[in-house]
Amino acid sequence: MRYPSFSTLEDASWYAYSDEPIQKSPFWKAGLYDPAVIQREDSPDNLWHLFANTWEGIEHYTSQSGFDYRVQHVVLLRGHSPFIFREGNTYYLLYETHDKDYLGMRDKGNRISSSRINMISSTDLKLWSKPRVLLSALDVPYASDYSEPRLSRPQLVMWEGRYRLYFGASHRELYDTGQKCTEYFSYAESDTINGPYIPLKSPIMASDPDSRWSNLALGSIKILPCAQGFAAIRCSFFFDEEERRSRSVMMLLTSEDGIKFEEKRILMPPIREGWASRYITSCDAVYRSEEKAWYCYFSANDMGNGDHPFLVRESLGLLIGAERQFFHAE
Repeated sequence: MRYPSFSTLEDASWYAYSDEPIQKSPFWKAGLYDPAVIQREDSPDNLWHLFANTWEGIEHYTSQSGFDYRVQHVVLLRGHSPFIFREGNTYYLLYETHDKDYLGMRDKGNRISSSRINMISSTDLKLWSKPRVLLSALDVPYASDYSEPRLSRPQLVMWEGRYRLYFGASHRELYDTGQKCTEYFSYAESDTINGPYIPLKSPIMASDPDSRWSNLALGSIKILPCAQGFAAIRCSFFFDEEERRSRSVMMLLTSEDGIKFEEKRILMPPIREGWASRYITSCDAVYRSEEKAWYCYFSANDMGNGDHPFLVRESLGLLIGAERQFFHAE
């Protein structure tokens, strides 16, 4: 597989495909977020496939074009943060799940909520294997720094012959809206895809009070393998001094080793109006080599129903990063 270069992201001209969401959930499922996309060239049936969260669980969508999706079915009840990793003709779906009274543990008479990263596999994206636990939040010390033990948004990549499992760890609620945001970013490694995965003793990224764009929370991070290493798209949270409130921004970072990342440019600034005007929360991106363009599917929410977390509506949008065209005068 030939990976795109950093320049395809850094030098692209980025614009929204539409002023409206490309996908909404029914009104009784107010949240639709954490998209994971397979473009048709990489799928088993020449269709686009999209997996995303609702409050019910992980849902599966398909599309002929990549722009209009139809829901197929719920893959996993109570699953969160889907990610698809392909190896040969097998597709691995990684996800996070959490529940109360995990493993029957109790703390001072109160139930403990913990989480774990699971994996299922399929060759047709329809029939799936039984879940396998890859990593528990109880095995990651910093997963409970700001919350009960929590892992989120797993991603699997190959690096120097080993499987590297990236994940978010711990979360905190924003002071003004209660939006839950990831606090740390880290990874665990294994020699085999089924594990065991050994996590780092400390995270590789965290929010920074001195940072312009991530001084409130780190937020979600999407890892993209590239020719020179790894790119990352970060949806982080910061304090907007002009509006005196928390906001989010989508930013590009790059790294040669997948450990030390450098901020490069803003891909999507804070949105002031419309359906994405509250927060940009997560994304996934695929490179269309024949079009020389990136398709970045993202989830965002608005302020239309007030600022209570249970009243906020979240939908999916599409950001396109196309190669800039240069013309020379004769």
